[in-house]
Amino acid sequence: MPPKQTKKTLWVDCERCGCSITSNDKNIHVELNCKEDQIKCPYIKDGTLSTWLVRGAAPPSGVPKDAVLVHPSAGMLIGSVIGGPLELCREGAPKLAKRMWPSKTSAPAAVILPVADLSSAWCNDNKKVTVSVIQGDIPLASYISVKVQNHKIDNDISNILKQHFCKYFVYVGSILVYYYFGKKLEIEVIAVKSHIKEENNWFILGENTVWSLEKDIVKRINKKPVQLGGVDDILEEVKALINITFDPQLAVSFQPTRGLLIYGHSGIGKTAMCKYLIEHLNCFHVEVNGPAIFSKYFGETEATMKKIFFKAIENEPSIILVDELETICPRRSSGSTEQERRVTAAFVALLDRLHEESSRVFVLATTRKPDAIDPMLRRFGRLDKEIEIPVPDRVRRKGILYSLLQNISSQVSSPEIDSITDLAHGYVAADLVNLCTQASLKCIKRSSNAIQVEDLISALTIVRPSAMRELLIEVPNVRWSDIGGQDNLKLKLRQAVEWPLKHADSFRRLGVKPPSGVLLYGPPGCSKTMIAKALATESRLNFLSIKGPELFSKWVGESERAVRDLFTKARQVAPSIIFFDEMDAIGGERSTGEAGVHERVLAQLLTELDGVVPLHSVTILAATNRPDKMDRALLRPGRLDRLIYVPLPDLETRLQILELKLSQMSSSDDINPHSLACKTDGFSGAELHALCHEAALQALEKDLACRAVTMENFEHVLKNFNPRTPESLLKVYDQFALGQKSG
Repeated sequence: MPPKQTKKTLWVDCERCGCSITSNDKNIHVELNCKEDQIKCPYIKDGTLSTWLVRGAAPPSGVPKDAVLVHPSAGMLIGSVIGGPLELCREGAPKLAKRMWPSKTSAPAAVILPVADLSSAWCNDNKKVTVSVIQGDIPLASYISVKVQNHKIDNDISNILKQHFCKYFVYVGSILVYYYFGKKLEIEVIAVKSHIKEENNWFILGENTVWSLEKDIVKRINKKPVQLGGVDDILEEVKALINITFDPQLAVSFQPTRGLLIYGHSGIGKTAMCKYLIEHLNCFHVEVNGPAIFSKYFGETEATMKKIFFKAIENEPSIILVDELETICPRRSSGSTEQERRVTAAFVALLDRLHEESSRVFVLATTRKPDAIDPMLRRFGRLDKEIEIPVPDRVRRKGILYSLLQNISSQVSSPEIDSITDLAHGYVAADLVNLCTQASLKCIKRSSNAIQVEDLISALTIVRPSAMRELLIEVPNVRWSDIGGQDNLKLKLRQAVEWPLKHADSFRRLGVKPPSGVLLYGPPGCSKTMIAKALATESRLNFLSIKGPELFSKWVGESERAVRDLFTKARQVAPSIIFFDEMDAIGGERSTGEAGVHERVLAQLLTELDGVVPLHSVTILAATNRPDKMDRALLRPGRLDRLIYVPLPDLETRLQILELKLSQMSSSDDINPHSLACKTDGFSGAELHALCHEAALQALEKDLACRAVTMENFEHVLKNFNPRTPESLLKVYDQFALGQKSG
């Protein structure tokens, strides 16, 4: 007679790690080296079941609403009883407490929960779930405070929730799911109290538990409000626009502004201003952040944006802050993606809806590049008004610096703040904050408790102005002392460029309009460019150096745009100097034929020089070797109206240039600078430098170990060294000067 078949064992013990595993998974468990962080095969160890979650339908009749279905064999191994509380844990989701209910139809290691009762955190991807028995007695909750997370409920549904969740297990942080008129409410437990003091974190809800439903109220942190300096006029204008939108009586009379675009340089304080307004207007607000709302799933980004707008409408009056709008609604081009077009269309539709429903919602948008935003947004009815926050001028810089120093310990007087403000050209708000930070570090290094003016002056050498950073400008390190002679020329330049910018009050008092542009002309090698660099260094003004060919581009319209951008930047960092080297490359005479790129660039340049937008505190400095080739329209008063001739150096100037150069060389005592100056009539400054260079090479040619350059070396070089400025070019300058006088 064959032996009787025995019932197959569902769970077996692992000889290596001691955990219990299903008989079907034993081989896989051994192959995986008994790793406990895997989910390919479930296991039970120390009374905890580690397995996967099965999201099922509603529980069968007779099964409690808060039950979890577990196979009887697994329930026995973890020590649970029917109807007893089990704690379910999962990474990234709040814990659950459910009543154990046996289910022989499920897999031995599976735990089954109704999908309708799961919060969004439990509906994500299938991560490991641990199930264990809650030890000890669970106290009855006497009071519970909850808050609806994902919807706004105006009615008090505390009694409905009390009846539905009776006998449920909760703890602070639990998420309860309830369906209210088709809406899936996710209800967070804020606080729970009990008359019985137990060490257990879990509580059971009963018929006598008092329920409290908290409303969605914006909680404010009591902190010292940030004081913004230098932008009071802009803040008042924006406040007026917002208050009109929030006033329902004014909204009936006319269509108020519901959208404002604030633009300006990076670090100028756009976002700080918006947050300052939100804080002081004491209203509800939400933020739209590009990286946070974008999703890889189709339609989810638009849905997120709609939720944000609906939340603002439900809590009106409210403000929607859209930071860096160009990342959400970029200008459409051939390279635009389908998602960008859909998001822009959704944003436009939501803006239009604010007007249709007369919602008391105001949209504050910021951007660094307004031209990069889709033009659909920049019209009345959407972003109705645009306000530029300029690079701070002297007055605004003083206000910002004064407000910053008020919040830190400092011993800087008001006149000293004025002097620092004068030196901080091109500094935006973020730079001034950095300036104070660097000054504080200097203060700490010298073990002082208060910032001194010396700390700020030292910090000025470290902090580079952001408004100039995009131009990649290196401040020229050339002094007036590096240029020999030309004292009269230096004075003329200072009168024409430096005085009007540094002493504007004196010019206004006398009713004198400073020259808008200065043209330096003269033979090549006469230090025109070097003089411009020295002027920038000595005057401490922002210096924008442009060589003529740099503005030209093969793309239609790009050259004109480069000119516009150059002048826009110069206005932003005023007081400033724009230096055009080789000006004849841009300002040459226009031809009578079809307008090419040269003519278009020149026309744009003329427009910028005396166009509708004035050049306040911006001076044009140009240099050329051929003034006769310049377009006459550039040389009229109001444009390049100050013409300064930089001649070949005279005897005195040649002597100073040679003495300056010889002081930087190892030269013998027999060299007579005056004799050399007499022998170099007609030489330019560059040729005098070349003469000294050639003399040094001639000395090395004779003896590589020579100690100094001698007069003999100079005389040898002078035999074959002739000035290269032709007489015909000098006559051109004379005729040009006569033509200007007669004109």
